[in-house]
Amino acid sequence: MVSLHDRLVKAIADTRGDFAWVVEDPETGDRSTNQPHMPFPGASTLKLAIFVRLLELAEIGAIRLDAKLKLRDWHRCGGAGVLQYMARGTELRIDDLATLMIVLSDNTATNVLLDITGCAPATATIGDGHSAIRRYYGKPTMPLPDGRPFTAIATAEGLASIYRRALTGSLLTERTRNQFWRTLERQQDRALMPRFLHDSVRVAHKTGAIDGVRHDAGVFWVPTVTSAEHDPMALRGTDRPNGKPIIFVVLSRELEDRSWSVENAGEVGIGRLARAAFDWFSDRHCPQ
Repeated sequence: MVSLHDRLVKAIADTRGDFAWVVEDPETGDRSTNQPHMPFPGASTLKLAIFVRLLELAEIGAIRLDAKLKLRDWHRCGGAGVLQYMARGTELRIDDLATLMIVLSDNTATNVLLDITGCAPATATIGDGHSAIRRYYGKPTMPLPDGRPFTAIATAEGLASIYRRALTGSLLTERTRNQFWRTLERQQDRALMPRFLHDSVRVAHKTGAIDGVRHDAGVFWVPTVTSAEHDPMALRGTDRPNGKPIIFVVLSRELEDRSWSVENAGEVGIGRLARAAFDWFSDRHCPQ
């Protein structure tokens, strides 16, 4: 049987760029890594850490997720999301802002939430010594501690560690873990990890993109029984996934394809990596 690593390397042989990844079955230890500790521009993947910090604060009673926060002009920025277009003074619940941050990667919603979490405490939920949220999103005038011009820095291992702890039950309580998975399953960007997977495959993930950079970090579940056909109009994340969870974190940079379309070579490459990983784990653990 071809090794998982060889299968993954082959999947992106024609994609021009620099890739890092952690792909693993946390139950058996089967895994492949490539540059797992190398810092990459984090883009929006670090919004995952902000989300975890919000849930931690809710658990200790420091905040209520149903409390409302007010949109101020300073929070606004361009890029992903819809909150930037809403009226000054719009009030939204914290959990609704978190949903916008995760499922639409809303930068303005992220900035509202950073007022609560702070950059450093959110970064501490990863704790790998490299990953960092360094300033608010879309605020290039905010000073940075060094010459690297990136709002966020991430490593594949740092992001994988969040999912590993969530799957083993050491991250958050059961109630807030359920909210964690439910929100991540509702991710709207399906051009990367889910791209070549069947619609019935459950995926919980957070994407990220800036010029020359594409990322996807999350978990997919290899079904152990025949899955029912997915209803595209059904709400996602309303029940617990069945099957074998596989951690899938892929970061890319220096992509030759700088286009902003769903056919971007980095997005297609990550889709191919996910399909290669899915097939390898399916063959190994769910032989026909």
